[in-house]
Amino acid sequence: MGIRELLTSELQNAQQLRHLQVEFDEKRCIACWQCYEVCPVGRWTPDREARIARFSDPEDCVACGACVLQCPEDAIRLTVHKG
Repeated sequence: MGIRELLTSELQNAQQLRHLQVEFDEKRCIACWQCYEVCPVGRWTPDREARIARFSDPEDCVACGACVLQCPEDAIRLTVHKG
């Protein structure tokens, strides 16, 4: 692979990453709080009364995927949204 192809590929990857967003299915949440524990920007909050995690301020999410990897119930996923 030449430098031009490599740069083109990296540009496409960067463009796709800008459109990643977290999707959360709260019905699958078991209140383990692992998303809350690993989020580097504090977008998850435990709601102990409702026994569920709450995802807030999605525009501040960096879409790092840490919560996705930690969720044992696959309640969180990263999706690409073009907009």
